[in-house]
Amino acid sequence: MFCPNCGREIPDGTFFCPDCGADTGAGNSSSQDQTQAQQNNWQDQTQNQQNSWQDQAQSQQNNWQGQAQGQQNNWQGQAQGQQYQNGPVYRGTVVGDTTGIVPRNIAVAIVLSLVTCGIYGIYWFIVMTNEANQLSGRTEDTSGGIAFLLTLVTCGIYGWYWSYKMGEKTDIIKGIPSGGSSSVLFLVLQIFGLGIVNYAIAQDAINSAIS
Repeated sequence: MFCPNCGREIPDGTFFCPDCGADTGAGNSSSQDQTQAQQNNWQDQTQNQQNSWQDQAQSQQNNWQGQAQGQQNNWQGQAQGQQYQNGPVYRGTVVGDTTGIVPRNIAVAIVLSLVTCGIYGIYWFIVMTNEANQLSGRTEDTSGGIAFLLTLVTCGIYGWYWSYKMGEKTDIIKGIPSGGSSSVLFLVLQIFGLGIVNYAIAQDAINSAIS
C-alpha cells in the first residue's frame, strides 16, 4: 500500500506513514471490516431466529391440524357407528327408526281401499304419512291426520304439497337425502289423479326399510 499523503510505499496494515506521519486509513478499513462482520453476524442471528420461529409456528400449526383431523375423524366414526346401529342420520335425527312399524302388503292395501270405497285408503294415508315421517327423521312434519284434514279443507290442493313432501321423504328412506326425483314424480302423479300409485311407491320404500 502507499501513503495517501507523501506517496511512499509502506507495508499493508500500517496505520501511520513512517516518513510523514499521515494517517493511512488502515484503521478505518479495519473498523469497517469489523462493523461489516458484526452486521453479518446480526443478520445471521436474526435469520436463524426467524427460521426457528417459522419452524415452531409450522410445528404448532401441524399439531393443531392433526388434533382437528383426529377430532373430525372421531365425530365421523361416532356418526358412522350410530348410522350402522340405528340407521342414517338426517338433520341431527336418526333416520331409519323402525319402532312400531310393520310391513304392509301393497296389493292387499289397494284392494281394501277399493272394496271399502276409499275408507281404508284414508287409514292407509294417515298411517303411511306418520311412518314416513318417522323413518325419514322428519318427525316435526305434519302428521297423517292433520295432512288428511288439510287435504279435505283445501279440496285436494294440500294433497299436491303432501305428495311432493312424501316424494322427498321416500328418497330419504331409500338413502338419497337430497337430489332425488321422487318428489317431482309424486307431484305429477297426484295432479293426474294417480295418488294411489304414490301410496304404493312410498309403501314399498317403507317395507324395504324395515325388512
